[in-house]
Amino acid sequence: MKKIAIYGKTVDNPLNRAMPALFSSMSERGFEVHVYEKYARFLRENGHIQANTPVFNRENVKIDQYAFLVSVGGDGTFLDTATLIGKSGVPVIGINAGRLGFISGSGLEEMDRVCEAYIAGTLRYEKRSMLQLTTEQQHFEPQNFALNELTVLKKDTAAMVRIDVSLNDEYLNSYWADGLILSTPTGSTAYSLSCGGPIIMPGSENFVITPIAPHNLNVRPVVVSNTAEIKIRVSGRSEKFLMALDNRPADFGPDETLLVTRAPFDLRIIQPDGHSFLNTLRNKLAWGYDKRN
Repeated sequence: MKKIAIYGKTVDNPLNRAMPALFSSMSERGFEVHVYEKYARFLRENGHIQANTPVFNRENVKIDQYAFLVSVGGDGTFLDTATLIGKSGVPVIGINAGRLGFISGSGLEEMDRVCEAYIAGTLRYEKRSMLQLTTEQQHFEPQNFALNELTVLKKDTAAMVRIDVSLNDEYLNSYWADGLILSTPTGSTAYSLSCGGPIIMPGSENFVITPIAPHNLNVRPVVVSNTAEIKIRVSGRSEKFLMALDNRPADFGPDETLLVTRAPFDLRIIQPDGHSFLNTLRNKLAWGYDKRN
């Protein structure tokens, strides 16, 4: 029997009440549905699933056994789901229960067609490149990768920090700023975009380096190849600084070098019929609509 994994957070949203119908539809098509343990407990307590629903957890999950994963929530939940998948190559679809949902942009009503497309062998995927972070302290390992971005920020002080960046061991710039974002094309529509960074098309093989509130106004975001090795060092008045790999934070010190490269694997995102990155941009950013009418 084919298996599907469902990952979600313990947050009340309208999609939770639709889980029984979704499980029934998948079962009718020959799928066995497994639910993330904490999410399953939350659904059971609220009467949305049966007590005997199969579950999985992060500690001992064998992710390769699943046909694909379903992320129920917003983009933050989707990023958590990506850490489960890692380098396995198992595809994932994001069912949006949040607000904007750039990467978690599908609707629950599309799951029937997704299951049928998988059975027929016609399911479409879009490969998204990821970045990998290497440090002497082995922060985040073995999940030292990100779908969206690496962010470095000041911590414990209101003063700006100095961030030295080099590409392939050639000095690029010193940023005096509140922080710096190094994003993938997928992450270009997230934090980087809100800080003035450009939108990068998936598959463009780039990183975007975007300063956060830079002191020098002539400093602007820069697009670089994702084949480059990017080294980052941070200094300032504080003994500790903050970094975040997608939505996972960690402290680090001024003596640490952060090495960023492209991850040696991609994430496969399921694209139902009618979905594309351009379609998402138009819908989420209201492009092509004349608001005067």
